[in-house]
Amino acid sequence: MNNLLIKPKYLKQLYILIIFLCLSNVNFSWAQTLEEKEAIQKGNAYYLQKEYDKARASYERAIAQTPSSLKGNYNLGNTYYELKKYDQAITHYTKAAKAALDKETKAHAYHNLGNAYMQKKQYKEAIETYKKSLRNNPSDNQTRYNFALAKKLLNNQQRNQNPPDLPKPSDFAKQMKAKADAQAREGKFLKAYDTMKSALEKDSTVLHFQSYMDKLNEVIILDTIQLK
Repeated sequence: MNNLLIKPKYLKQLYILIIFLCLSNVNFSWAQTLEEKEAIQKGNAYYLQKEYDKARASYERAIAQTPSSLKGNYNLGNTYYELKKYDQAITHYTKAAKAALDKETKAHAYHNLGNAYMQKKQYKEAIETYKKSLRNNPSDNQTRYNFALAKKLLNNQQRNQNPPDLPKPSDFAKQMKAKADAQAREGKFLKAYDTMKSALEKDSTVLHFQSYMDKLNEVIILDTIQLK
């Protein structure tokens, strides 16, 4: 396997695409040690096999050799993201963004950093980070899409912190809420959201459950956020 900087799962709304960035496309100001190179290669192999704990250990060995390693920090950030350890992912994406010398790679690091903030529901931080990504790659429509989602989720978050006066729910609205709850417990969040949305078209008192609908929508959106 070539020594690659992994760019897993390009962000799409409904599907996953794995992309690689060849080492020749990245400008490094240092030479890799043999130990770092071998550790990253092993980490890449484990990552592609979805053995994330083993991948993490390999990338950490690479960083032990070169703490400022772009590939080591970027790939370790991706690995922590897959392990749902978003604080650690943020740490290593930040280091990767600082280490990147070309705009494209820096944009990728900031994009993934924004994704990690999204998963932590820190939408203000996500918005600012996506802005940094777009400054380095203004034509990236996927980052623009995430940027718009972050703004939408921030608005929902702020609205739910200061909810307006809402109508009392009718019996029909309560029944639809119970149906959506059952669907959500089965992990069918999109179906639950559609149930509430369809009910709202028939009965305006379903607005009583606006914050519930926002939370369902938030889960659906975050499930579509994937790495570059």
